Amino acid sequence: MEIGNLLLMFSSLAAVLSALMFLITLRNGKLGNAVIAENLLYTSTSACLAALLLLVYYFITDNFSIWYVYVNSNVEMPAIYKLSAVWAGKEGSLLLWTFLNLLVTSLFLSAGKKDWTKVKAALTMTAFTSYLLFILTFFSNPFVVLPYNPNNGYGLNPLLRTVEMVIHPPIVFLAYSLSALLFSVILSGSEQAGSEQEQIARLSWLSLTLGIIIGGWWAYRTLGWGGFWGWDPVENSSLLPWLTLTLYFHLRKHREIFAYLTFTSVLFATFVTRGGVISSVHSFGSEYTDYTYLIPLLCSLIPVLVRAKEFGDIKSVCTSQLPVLFSSALIVVFLGTVANLIVNVERSYYLITFLPVFAIIAALVILKIKKMNSVIKIIHLGVIILFLGSASVWLFEHHETLNLGTADGFRLEDILINEDSEKFTVISEIQTPYGIVYPKYLIYKIERRDRGISTVELISYPWVDHYFALTNFDLNKKEVVLEHYTIPLISAVWIGSVLMVAGGILRFSASSIHRTNDS
Repeated sequence: MEIGNLLLMFSSLAAVLSALMFLITLRNGKLGNAVIAENLLYTSTSACLAALLLLVYYFITDNFSIWYVYVNSNVEMPAIYKLSAVWAGKEGSLLLWTFLNLLVTSLFLSAGKKDWTKVKAALTMTAFTSYLLFILTFFSNPFVVLPYNPNNGYGLNPLLRTVEMVIHPPIVFLAYSLSALLFSVILSGSEQAGSEQEQIARLSWLSLTLGIIIGGWWAYRTLGWGGFWGWDPVENSSLLPWLTLTLYFHLRKHREIFAYLTFTSVLFATFVTRGGVISSVHSFGSEYTDYTYLIPLLCSLIPVLVRAKEFGDIKSVCTSQLPVLFSSALIVVFLGTVANLIVNVERSYYLITFLPVFAIIAALVILKIKKMNSVIKIIHLGVIILFLGSASVWLFEHHETLNLGTADGFRLEDILINEDSEKFTVISEIQTPYGIVYPKYLIYKIERRDRGISTVELISYPWVDHYFALTNFDLNKKEVVLEHYTIPLISAVWIGSVLMVAGGILRFSASSIHRTNDS
């Protein structure tokens, strides 16, 4: 049997035994028994890490006898993209998420005082991760061996051959793991876990925010993903847990309901991305509908339903404008995402529904920002600037397709083609009213049909970006088709985003120092 499969099976067995031992510890009431469960958890984490590192090794060494390596890599691909290809598909990304689940649980359990809260939280986390390991081992296994050894691979999707692919998925899956941990800690029911709970929530929010921003920048720099935010179902599903967790911070009473919903939203995002039920440019390709993620999703709703009787008593929501508005935004985005099961939801739906809610949120933040402390003020100033940039882009972006044989003010100066071991590169030199740009079209030497991709050239001013992409060309006739976008105030999107992340880091750091001093 392939060694990667053995490592997954060993990790699965250790995780299941760990969950059982945590359960026995709770039943027996003897905290000392949790030591065995803890050691089994560390064993599972080590085995899962070994499996992940083995997969990295297979990519770096071009082991195309492994099916997952074959479909996501090729010999000519640079090493940094081979690393990112490890989590480019369903199987590898699930392995990464599973390892991060085990890692955050291990760190949570090893830090600070051992108590019943940690035992209960660890039980929930190990049970959930055991289920992921079950899926990984039997349904989405990255270590399936081909009956032959190909000389080269099918190749990674050109859209994923970017630096952002190296860092974006790990940050997003870290946020997902932290959301699961937050769910587990709150489910443990201890009032003494407040400070620790807040730290997990803040780190989860920070990771979600950073992941969304990097994803937005990546989408902006890649033609075909609809700009920094295209209201794609997968983008929307990543926004849902951010909204619920942000709402969690704006409540004083019954806020745990929205922490539960954050994890539910994470599982919903996983189902949308991997289930194959909703068409998306971001989702993992699949020939079949995968319902395995519905089981933990439905289970995550149980704590919400148990506390459903308290919904009518959430006076802090009813008397505070921001929570009401965030709840409205949450409903709007969720309905728009789910509606894609039946119809194709256009961007105009979100401009009519979400944008006005976003505008009111920004207005209320402006009214209240003077009363906030400096760190919170930085985050909310970022929200205001982000709104201004987003609204400007969504409402006033201008797009035109130019045939340079007829376009006024644009002139094709030259076009040529270069070749290296990895790809062909079509390079055009175009004179525009804003300066000379050199948009390229890359054609990779891989087997897959989607082997061509346009690169993006930008001419940026503080108030506007001019965005150019070469989408068609004729080398013999010296003709090209150029996509030109005029994008006003996009810089405000990035400035606002940076302020939100900076404020989140400062808030988490300050609370960490305070917690250390208290202990």
